[in-house]
Amino acid sequence: MRKGMNIRRFAGIAAALVIAAWVCGTAAAQQTGIDEIGTVTAGETVTIGGTTNLAPGNRLLITVTPVGFAPTNKSAPSGAGGTSGTAVVKEGNDTANTWSFDVDTTGFEPGEYSVTVEWVEGDATASTTFTVVEAAPVTPTPTATPAATTPPTTTATPTPTAAGPVLPAAALAAGLVGYLVRRR
Repeated sequence: MRKGMNIRRFAGIAAALVIAAWVCGTAAAQQTGIDEIGTVTAGETVTIGGTTNLAPGNRLLITVTPVGFAPTNKSAPSGAGGTSGTAVVKEGNDTANTWSFDVDTTGFEPGEYSVTVEWVEGDATASTTFTVVEAAPVTPTPTATPAATTPPTTTATPTPTAAGPVLPAAALAAGLVGYLVRRR
């Protein structure tokens, strides 16, 4: 009987080791990566993405925070912002599935930001950083002003007219107007 118990005990230990190795191998095999982001101008929308060997439909938690993020004085004005949300793993090619998450950087202060991606149901994580730079001031584009056009100058050549009493008629009309104005 002693011999049968040893074999059973050995088989039980071997089975437990196989199951433990399978569980550890499955958990260790889950991987997630982030594509390089680089530099972003404040106010832009940037798509953060990457690849993973997680099955399509799995959810990833994405957290974007300023690198210098720390507790602040509540009476001080608020500082740089961040954001978080979830991305769903999409079917990719033969070697990896993909995920992506859009981040609107409006309201982000210039500086370095940390991105952390975590599998909601397991231990697959990844992180990276990117830099937000201040948007360049918008300067109005000068529009071409049309050159002022000057009317063509012409030299008047006197046209011969019939000579008549032009000056005396004008003087007579002015005198008549003055008389009528005074009578009132």
